[in-house]
Amino acid sequence: MTLKSRLIFLFLNIAFICLATCQIEPEDVEYEIKQDSVWIETSNGNIFGLLYTPVGTKKEKTPAVLCLQGGGDVGLTNYIYEAKFFAKNGITALVCDKSGTGLSKTKKSWREQSFKDITNEYFEIFEWLCNQSGIDRNKVGLHGMSQGGRLALNMSTIQPDKIAFVNSVSGPTISYKENQLYALKKTFQEQKVDSEIISKAIKTWEMYFNDIAKGEISEKTLKMINELIAVAPHLRYKPNNTGVLPIRPQPEDINFSIEGDLENITCPVLLQYGQLDILVDPVASLALIPDKSNFVIKNYADTDHSMNFENGDVNPLFMEDKLIWIQNIMEKR
Repeated sequence: MTLKSRLIFLFLNIAFICLATCQIEPEDVEYEIKQDSVWIETSNGNIFGLLYTPVGTKKEKTPAVLCLQGGGDVGLTNYIYEAKFFAKNGITALVCDKSGTGLSKTKKSWREQSFKDITNEYFEIFEWLCNQSGIDRNKVGLHGMSQGGRLALNMSTIQPDKIAFVNSVSGPTISYKENQLYALKKTFQEQKVDSEIISKAIKTWEMYFNDIAKGEISEKTLKMINELIAVAPHLRYKPNNTGVLPIRPQPEDINFSIEGDLENITCPVLLQYGQLDILVDPVASLALIPDKSNFVIKNYADTDHSMNFENGDVNPLFMEDKLIWIQNIMEKR
């Protein structure tokens, strides 16, 4: 055998050994996306949504994800980025206008709905997604940001056999009241409000929330609110002093929590938090997560509620971790 032949033989043997012993990472594929406008009939009326479908996958049926919005009404377009991200990576994604907003035509708006109402509505939308012809109904999961993360986890505690996976981003697990008090305190501190004023404001807000839960604003609470207004007239966030119950939050939402129910979740869960989040308490929320193998926790340093750094850039690990996790669980199912 010539020297050249021996070198070729040696190279082929080394290559064969590498292929046999090393795990070769598959080449990343980014799919084209088809966008469809859809109207979903629910018991509350018609919900408008955008359905993003990957084009050119080899599978007859694709996995899918329902993307849940956060609190308030910042609009549908704020949640399209991640829906498209899922679709580009082979997962059909649905994102919808909230009840009473955008093109959705409903009896109740989201402002009149309790967390329980919204959860039930999301289940109807989820079922619609599962029943679409191009969807693998055994691989349909949930993605939720902030309040959407809370409700995604809540849904998976109620019907654990139906949810294939959950990706909760900045989702509070503590009660609504506890988290709101955390957010208010952090916001006041960011605004450099005097510590004594902060203490008085938090105590006043706690009394106000407790009264909402009871269904009536007491005279004692109104007195505290007026005293707060007198000593801190320029404080940005103060409870309403009219004595009229607000539309939101709903009384039943004040102490709404999924603490204790998280043990019921059997599907893979990815929880993503920012360590510098001032809107959702990552420490208290993570403290309630059960020590189970199906829960994966990512808490990103120097990152806020939206997974951004101080300069506004998104933490690149946020999307990388999400993709790796999703691909991994899809391969196992």
